[in-house]
Amino acid sequence: MTGVEFGRIDPLELEAFVVLAEELHFGRTAERMGLSQPRVSQLLRSLERRVGRRLVERTSRRVELNPLGERLLRDVRPAFDDLRRAVVGTRAAADGLRIGFLGPYFSTLDGPLLRLRERYPDCEVTLTQLSWSDVYGPLRRGEVDIQTCLLPVEQPDLTVGPEIGVFPRRLAIARKHPLAAAPSLDIEHLAELTIIGPPSVPPELARSFWPPEVTPSGRPIRRGITAITEPEMLGAVAHGAGVFVTTAAMALHFVHPDVVFVPFTGMPDVHVVLLWRNDTDNPRVRELASLAR
Repeated sequence: MTGVEFGRIDPLELEAFVVLAEELHFGRTAERMGLSQPRVSQLLRSLERRVGRRLVERTSRRVELNPLGERLLRDVRPAFDDLRRAVVGTRAAADGLRIGFLGPYFSTLDGPLLRLRERYPDCEVTLTQLSWSDVYGPLRRGEVDIQTCLLPVEQPDLTVGPEIGVFPRRLAIARKHPLAAAPSLDIEHLAELTIIGPPSVPPELARSFWPPEVTPSGRPIRRGITAITEPEMLGAVAHGAGVFVTTAAMALHFVHPDVVFVPFTGMPDVHVVLLWRNDTDNPRVRELASLAR
């Protein structure tokens, strides 16, 4: 008998053989594969014709592999198990959710993620901290499926989801600064200070999160150095490079022994939302958004 090219083998025949070897019962094999029992028998006969010999010994009372069947199972099973793991792993990735978050606003995900894990305990969730200098980049490059962001968002290719947090303003200021003991500070105080400027961020974020060029009374607000990460911002404040206008969320998650967070008025609260690409096909994205609502 001439050799059979691997490309001509029907993978369903091998699957039927492996499942039958595990079940040793045609009825259970058919049920497990979602096929009829005659179809399982047909697949096995087809595989035996390709091999040129019987692989299974059948009686009215039992099914068992013969030595040739045992050999085929021994040779085929590792590859078959690898294929199973590949499919299961791919399915897990398809059902998973990759979430990007801006550092101070990580806790806004706590409630939605708890509900998601209760509903889908097998859903694999991966969390990635986003850089302020590349707020939308990972989402657009497909590195995350959904992310937290601050309003407003003026990006036509992205969908703004539900609001998941609101935070009042705080001013990060060096503990040794005379104004650090004030019960609160106002945007007009910024005319007497130097603020740590924003990194390169989308224009709408620069306009809404960071202070304007002048105070409401028209006094200029001096810009100092820029900082990208939260530790960089706090380090610059602690060493007297300036103050940083932030929110209560920053005070919750990032601390420095030489920095205090003073309540700050004159700028609106910060609203945190979920954000995803318009063209996403991950069903868990909208599930998370629905649970967040």
